[in-house]
Amino acid sequence: MSKQYINIAISGLSIHDAEELKSQLGNIINEKFSIQWKTASDINLDCLFIHENFFETEGIQRVLNNRKFPWLKVAKDDSLCGKLRNNTLYLPLLDSVELDEWIKNYIVQNNQPIDDEAKHITNQHLYTVLPEDHHFSESYFKEMHNAEAHNKLHIFDTHGSLGVIDIANNLAYSNPERTLNHTDFSFNYDFASTTDLTKVSRKNSHILQDWIWNLFWKSPNFYQIAPDDGHYRIHFWPKPYDTKHRKKIFQMSACFVQGAKISKIAEQHNIPIEMVRQFIAANMAAGNISKINLWDNHYTPPEKADTHSEENMIASFFGKLRRKFGF
Repeated sequence: MSKQYINIAISGLSIHDAEELKSQLGNIINEKFSIQWKTASDINLDCLFIHENFFETEGIQRVLNNRKFPWLKVAKDDSLCGKLRNNTLYLPLLDSVELDEWIKNYIVQNNQPIDDEAKHITNQHLYTVLPEDHHFSESYFKEMHNAEAHNKLHIFDTHGSLGVIDIANNLAYSNPERTLNHTDFSFNYDFASTTDLTKVSRKNSHILQDWIWNLFWKSPNFYQIAPDDGHYRIHFWPKPYDTKHRKKIFQMSACFVQGAKISKIAEQHNIPIEMVRQFIAANMAAGNISKINLWDNHYTPPEKADTHSEENMIASFFGKLRRKFGF
């Protein structure tokens, strides 16, 4: 079991008060943990202590609105020293009982170290739950791809910049310093500034829809933004970077390019329903999907009677795909 780090920022306090708080936190935090002192803007922050005079500033509010982690305002009041009232910690810390309890409930308990095997199981099976107030929808991504509303956008999440997308020229410029090839529910976009443009590599350009599709396909938690069921048609075939699931992706593409129902494709092709919804979600993000009616033309599965003929048809179908895309 390895030692775990907790990233804490103390902002706006005098040197004396900050050192006093650091000393108390070092005494309280479990010995299994090591504190790393960060700035308030650090993307890996686990906890923030901010002076009450700076709490309402635009920068701090932006950090707290974009990320979810425990925080406390810090103030001075000799009559309340060491007390916690309305998310405010009062100095001086002559009594740290309430701070001790808060740290255990909101930081230590949420960052318990787990061994490597348990971590592997957790990463394999535990999905992040989609927030109830999320803004991800088909219209959200349509607006993102709207060239008339904006030309270049900076896309980012709590892990940092993903890159800049040029809607008018159908290009995406990835951030060369980005090591993660996926995103999470903190994904967002804004108008690209000159600074944003200087941070991306024009050499790392990609077809916009292909790059967005693969970004969200590699972010399986987003399957939750797709409906449980429904009839959809995609407009073009995705070009997956994922070699492991390429066959299933092409199976789903062949069905949904004709128009298909989510549950039917999962059943007919023995594909987990979450994977089919993940496929739909990636196409939503790429602006590559339309909802269709029950009576519109749909994919018709081949007859099951002639198994040999069906196998030949599938082999021929994938042969054409390999020639078309150069696989």
